[in-house]
Amino acid sequence: MSLIVFEDEMWPNLATIAQARPLFELRCGGYTVRERVAALLGHDQVLGLARPHLMGHFGPPTGLAAMYSAEPTVLVNGRCLDLAWLPRLLQEPINTIYLAEGDLIGARLTPALTSAVLYYLRAQYSADARDELLRFARVVELAPAQHPARVVYPWDLIAQSGEQIIRDLPLLQARLPRYQGDDPHVVVRGTDVFVAPEARLDGPLVLDARDGPICIEAGAHIEPFSFIQGPTYIGSGTLISSARIRGETSIGPVCRIGGEVEASIIQGYSNKHHDGFLGHSWLGEWVNIGAMTTNSDLKNNYGSVRVALDGLGQVESGLIKLGCFLADHVKLGIGLHLNGGTVIGTASNIFGVHSAPKTIPPFTWGGEIFREYRIENMIRVARTVMGRRKREMSGSYEALLRAVFDLTRTSRGEVLDLPVLARAALVG
Repeated sequence: MSLIVFEDEMWPNLATIAQARPLFELRCGGYTVRERVAALLGHDQVLGLARPHLMGHFGPPTGLAAMYSAEPTVLVNGRCLDLAWLPRLLQEPINTIYLAEGDLIGARLTPALTSAVLYYLRAQYSADARDELLRFARVVELAPAQHPARVVYPWDLIAQSGEQIIRDLPLLQARLPRYQGDDPHVVVRGTDVFVAPEARLDGPLVLDARDGPICIEAGAHIEPFSFIQGPTYIGSGTLISSARIRGETSIGPVCRIGGEVEASIIQGYSNKHHDGFLGHSWLGEWVNIGAMTTNSDLKNNYGSVRVALDGLGQVESGLIKLGCFLADHVKLGIGLHLNGGTVIGTASNIFGVHSAPKTIPPFTWGGEIFREYRIENMIRVARTVMGRRKREMSGSYEALLRAVFDLTRTSRGEVLDLPVLARAALVG
């Protein structure tokens, strides 16, 4: 069996945070969608089909040729967080597709029919692939109660974070033992605390799982005077530095987290090591937040938070509590204040202002004056940052970052070299 996760037509809604990664590589709960498929099915290799500029790094090493298999193929929509339907699909007759509200969410196909639709899926035309499959395949329209949680806008990741940790618990329990430690300085409330033996817990600290499970991966280090409230997931090699981690939070691998964090997702390899509040927010990889930088996640009038999305303008989230979205490689200086709904694009470096503008395009540099962040400088800094975590920038990843720089150039044109107040007025 060949497994392929794919992006569909909705990717532009999430491009603001996903210019440098496929939708199926966005973390929510204990896994990304690709990781969740692999864990659920016990399959070592799950291929990813994404936008062209991402395939060199996130696609199979042999390119698109690897997608054409002599074996039956299972397709999974990369926006699906809840995969409870996937084991059922594997039991269906060959050439069966699953639809939810018209969306193609999954399919089990012969090699011939797979080849017929990969042409559309590699261009993110899943509706065309669906229409082609309707001609030849058996169709299962999932009942409304069975519709899987799907990401449509960036804030859906935040809204689903706590519930997804709970949905992931059976997979996490399969490899993380229930905590049985007897250290009197580690106070455990509730029963659903799962800690890898290789994790390090240094009391005094509190693990409060009364409202949901706490899962701590191997190599994580929880320093003294930390408070962790479930549901929370903490990835491998992550340091919790005397922090308050409140519920509905997912923290990926090799992060450094201090201060207060609530209902947020941190993709991985990012630092918020110092005091300051991060609430109802999403951070990509290789993000660094300076000391005392804080975001708001609640408007004074308790109204819905609006978010500016590329190509869509201002969109009502429908959420009363929503913080910021910081894409991969964003760097923030000390003491910045971010309003709810702030979006900062890939590889922007912002410093020297009290309040950051609510929308900042990718590859922006500055504070009082914004300029384009020169790609050579950005690559050099990224190499240094990655090297500090013993990660080497591959040629494919460098090519990806250069492609994102070129693809987003027009989004910077009208806002560069403007004072911060003029720029804020321009972008709202």
